[in-house]
Amino acid sequence: MATLWALLVLLGLVVLLVLLLLLVPFDLRLRVEPDLAAEGWEDALAGRAEGRFRLRWGLLALSGGFTWRNGDLAWSDVRLLGFRLGGGRRVEGSRIPSARERREKPRREPRRRRRPDPSVLLALAEELARVPRRLWRSLGVRLAGELAYGFSDPSLTGLWEALRWGTGLGQSLRLRPDFLRACVIGWAELSGRLYVFRVLAVAWRVLRRREIWNYLVGQVRLRPLRQILLQGGS
Repeated sequence: MATLWALLVLLGLVVLLVLLLLLVPFDLRLRVEPDLAAEGWEDALAGRAEGRFRLRWGLLALSGGFTWRNGDLAWSDVRLLGFRLGGGRRVEGSRIPSARERREKPRREPRRRRRPDPSVLLALAEELARVPRRLWRSLGVRLAGELAYGFSDPSLTGLWEALRWGTGLGQSLRLRPDFLRACVIGWAELSGRLYVFRVLAVAWRVLRRREIWNYLVGQVRLRPLRQILLQGGS
């Protein structure tokens, strides 16, 4: 009997935790001030960038900041309820490995999976293109900033401008494209309240697309369960 009560209490705590995660909002504020530019088209970005963030959930508060200088993380600080979790000043030259260097490390061969049909990729691209607008309408966050930016390839800068306006972010930021160099200079700030259930609702709309749903369910090995789930695509 005592074991049954312990299981019920544990189940109740899990349900309560899930409800708190879904319904208690995350108060977020993130501010970044980059001053990065490349001297030539083939050069890496050089300069300085600083950032600060604060994430509060109920009584829990996570905060911190960083300083990025010439490709190195010069300083960082992460605190929970005011207690320091990590960070500090980094020794000059202690550079964080780049994504390319991490990919070159030996790793186990992944298990081969069936490649998705082109129709699945097309459906996924269409849904992902709608995600920013849906999130902006439902999350209640505020994005402000004034940035000059450019990629090492001017055509990518033009492509990003088209995508930016197409996804509805054109009115949220004061951005000025720079087609003469790679750079990101100015400031940007993200603030607002994030509800997990709203994020899950947006993700659910993407997954319920019939082509995407059928592909994901097709990866389920248990045939009876797969047949049941295949009825859920819309």
